Amino acid sequence: MTFRRAGGEADEERNDGGVPAPPSVSLPVPDGGKRVIRRLIAHFSLRLIVAGILLVVLAVLILYWMQLKLLDLDAGRSFAQAGMLKLIDTMEVDEAGTPHFDEELLDLVRSEGGWVQMLDGQGRVTYSVFTPEDVPTAYKPGEFVAYWKKQEPFPYDLAVWIRQRGSVTYTLLYGVIPEEKRLLQMVMDTAGAPGPRLTLPPGLEDQLKEAEATVQLLDPSGRQVASFGSAGKVLTEYSLQELALRSVYGNRYGLKLASHYDSRTQYTWVVTTPFHEKGVLGGVLKNEISVMLVAFAGLLLTTLLLFLLLSLWYANRFGGPVLHMIDWLQQLGQGRFREPHGLRGPRSLDRKGRLQRRYRLFADVFLSLRRLTGILSRNEEMRDKLEQTREEWITGVSHDLKTPLTSIKGYSHMLEAPDYGWSTDEIREFAGEIREMSEYMELLIDDLSLTYRLQNEALPLELRETELNDLTDIVIRRFRTNPRFAGARIVFRPAPGPLVTRVDERWLSRAIVNLLANAVLHNPEGTVVEVGVAEDGEAGSFARLEIRDNGSGMDEETVGRLFERYYRGTNTEGGSDGTGLGMAIARQIVLAHHGNIRVESELGRGTVVTIWLRQASVPVEAV
Repeated sequence: MTFRRAGGEADEERNDGGVPAPPSVSLPVPDGGKRVIRRLIAHFSLRLIVAGILLVVLAVLILYWMQLKLLDLDAGRSFAQAGMLKLIDTMEVDEAGTPHFDEELLDLVRSEGGWVQMLDGQGRVTYSVFTPEDVPTAYKPGEFVAYWKKQEPFPYDLAVWIRQRGSVTYTLLYGVIPEEKRLLQMVMDTAGAPGPRLTLPPGLEDQLKEAEATVQLLDPSGRQVASFGSAGKVLTEYSLQELALRSVYGNRYGLKLASHYDSRTQYTWVVTTPFHEKGVLGGVLKNEISVMLVAFAGLLLTTLLLFLLLSLWYANRFGGPVLHMIDWLQQLGQGRFREPHGLRGPRSLDRKGRLQRRYRLFADVFLSLRRLTGILSRNEEMRDKLEQTREEWITGVSHDLKTPLTSIKGYSHMLEAPDYGWSTDEIREFAGEIREMSEYMELLIDDLSLTYRLQNEALPLELRETELNDLTDIVIRRFRTNPRFAGARIVFRPAPGPLVTRVDERWLSRAIVNLLANAVLHNPEGTVVEVGVAEDGEAGSFARLEIRDNGSGMDEETVGRLFERYYRGTNTEGGSDGTGLGMAIARQIVLAHHGNIRVESELGRGTVVTIWLRQASVPVEAV
């Protein structure tokens, strides 16, 4: 069947009051906002934890580096203390039992003028490097201890390290004559008895100059009485404390000091040499403070670099998608309903149409934006169609109003003409035509007013418990008494039991009449219209009213837009077929009752209109 009508606005089909909707199913939409927040919290927390772990690792590495450099400083100042410990730590023993040491440390041993021996459990030397000829190749236990504690004359200062690695015990012996002590001994051997004047042989003077050494002769009170060499940081008068501190902690003053007290004359020989950076020492790492400053600066710079890289990564990872979403929203605000495109299409999608990695954190937001874009795009299309159909509808309404107005105006001119006298029968005929045209115009205006009142929910309903079988039967009987529908073939199939609903009988009857009128008027003669009432829904909680015909049917587009306002102009052939607003009014009346309505149709196979209404909680007996 073909419906000609102008109806309500293109609203989504409602499902109020639990009324079963047509076959489409609405799934609950997950709370994407909370999921995005949880994802962001987890993401930021994980990255901050990783950054914290990296900072801890960097701090540990820098502290380890600082410890190594401090050991290097100590090794450069006194290899017997820090250097030997590092030498043992870096020692590697091959399968033959031969030890191998770090070459830089061995170079430092050579530059210090020292030597290294390794002893077994019996005191025999199993390995030696840079060892002079006057150094023994085996030691008796008592002899070794006497040399070590200076209980027996031995020209070298000894440092002993005993370390067990695995099941083997290693004894490492380091011997050296410090340069300042060697020079002091040469001065004492060649300078003669102490006196107010210091006389040194030319060869010794050259050695002292090469070593940048300073020779001083102090009187019993610690005052310098004679000297040779650069003054530099050397004092000219020593207190007891000054001489003691400089002899033991020379590295604090950047000097190495050796002294000898002559008990016979009470004079003191002092030889001072500067510290020289050797081997692993160099550049700015001259003391503990410089090492700590470099370590602190390194930690600060690496921390800043890490946070800079992290900031750039976050800016690219989060700033890019956020800016893209802002561009998208601005584009929607400008009426361009699509995602901003790049060279390869939508920026957030890869070539396979999947969300790119850096956009996946905001997957729910992008899904919502795509839905919003689609809805806005469809609404824009619907608005354009609405405007077009509105204009068509206004044209049709204008025509519908103009046609009876033209007839009324024509009959009025005829009655008004002085040149012709009309008979009583003719006047009655003209008056009848004018009355019919006026009634049609009044009906059209009333229907227009009714559609807008229904749309704006301004139509008060007087809901009463009503038995639907009886109401439908009464409506059909009255419908048949109308001369226009005298030849209609309508079959009524009531429900086997009473179906009580809360409805406004006047307006629901109007909706059923409109549907019956459309089924009869817009189908070929002889079309059979079946009206059925039955229970529907779980436990029969709904009453279903079905109007089925075997007429011409409708195409898919007409079915889809059947309830749109302004879909098609009203009847332009005259007033006898109604106003053309019947389907719009029927749908709006059903929705006002918190019901639902659905139309199914195919060309050549007829049409089925189904109405659902909730049953009243307390049924009444059918009359």
